[in-house]
Amino acid sequence: MRLNYFRYILLPITAAVLSATPLKAQTSSQPDEDEEVMGEEVVSDVEEDDRDIRENMVVIPDEADDIDIPVPTFIKKNANRIIYNGADWSKLRKAFTASATDPVSIVHIGDSHVQADYSTGITRELLQYDFGNAGRGLISPLKMSGTNEPRDYIFQSRGSWIPNKLMSTSWRQTVGFTGTSIRPTTSTGELTVGTSEREDYNPFSSVTIFHSGRLSVNGVTNGAGEKVRFRAIPSRDYTQIVLPTQETSVTIDFASAGDLTVFGASLSGNRPGVYYHAIGNNGAAYETYNRIGNVGVGINPLQPNLVIISLGTNEAFGRLDTRAFARSIDQLVKNIRTSNPEALILLTTPMECQRSVTTTKKVKVRGKKRKGRRARTRTVNRTTRSYAVNKNIAPLRQTILDYGKDNGIAVYDWYEVAGGSGASSSWISNGLFAKDRVHHSRNGYNLEGRLIYEAIMDALRDNR
Repeated sequence: MRLNYFRYILLPITAAVLSATPLKAQTSSQPDEDEEVMGEEVVSDVEEDDRDIRENMVVIPDEADDIDIPVPTFIKKNANRIIYNGADWSKLRKAFTASATDPVSIVHIGDSHVQADYSTGITRELLQYDFGNAGRGLISPLKMSGTNEPRDYIFQSRGSWIPNKLMSTSWRQTVGFTGTSIRPTTSTGELTVGTSEREDYNPFSSVTIFHSGRLSVNGVTNGAGEKVRFRAIPSRDYTQIVLPTQETSVTIDFASAGDLTVFGASLSGNRPGVYYHAIGNNGAAYETYNRIGNVGVGINPLQPNLVIISLGTNEAFGRLDTRAFARSIDQLVKNIRTSNPEALILLTTPMECQRSVTTTKKVKVRGKKRKGRRARTRTVNRTTRSYAVNKNIAPLRQTILDYGKDNGIAVYDWYEVAGGSGASSSWISNGLFAKDRVHHSRNGYNLEGRLIYEAIMDALRDNR
């Protein structure tokens, strides 16, 4: 099977990784070349917040496309299953059984791992290979908002827009359920949406634009520059544009009343099969999605059968407060469940990662003895950056497990599946983490996407 999503991916770092392997030493006061280091004393170890690293982009280079890489022995395959916690998954099994006539909808919410849509893209393609491709599903104007975007879709415009991101300190406008938004600076404009020609042929015959304010569709042009007939169906939170033909790219000419803000679009082939919608934001946490306030209402038009929430890594870089973390989980879960009472919810735990540590040492140095002079001894401060396992991950993982058990919500324990305690060291030594010591390599994302696909498939075969 061909899986060739990106030639490279731009990712923000979401966590930190492995043992105390040092980076290049950064010394605040270097001894002269002719001085001898006599000894050193540790003054302090300071764990870094790494906020700029987690929210900014780094380049992950291309690797092999093969998703059938051998599963390393440290992966705990016997743990690769859904922990039901009493949740009834029979309706989801029935939905997949009927997917040949009625599409199944999955919504996956997360941080930068999901924003890049690499592992989620693998899971999407595998499920659609088995059950059919209903369409690309949800896409967001991430690049127009000034951040990285998956490479299998297009969301662009020649006009001028005001962007907004979930992790911005202050919001200049409403941020929708996708965690991003764009607002046109003029009353008329155009938007081009579509699927990338570099990927598999993935046509659509319906575009649903999610927005606030008024949107009037004046015309639709396909990728060949031809005007196409359309039917615009407005609703309170979105406008659906129905096309008579299957297209891979359309430009939508619109007018607004000056109050338009666009959050994203869903591309549908109006075919049976599976939708796998991904909502990811760099640096995101449960609390930042709670800040939006209407995530549950926003995803309702997607008619989710299953909502997967993959958060918790970024919380591990702040002050550890498991009670506040549990409250944030509860708030988001209830927000989603209130507007989507028929949807199952699946929480995933974050795997072990690392954070950078700055160590400052007092170093005694003695200069070389020179003729007629005694060797001089002085003390300097030397600062070194290294990495160590982020100890906050384990208690946050346990909080997710406990919340799922106490509230009858299914959990996928990615922490344990990935190798449990010490996994970050194994992932690095096996080339499954990227050089940033946070994100996975391409093979690492391939592996993660495959494993959650296999866990879902096992749950669908389970007759309990």
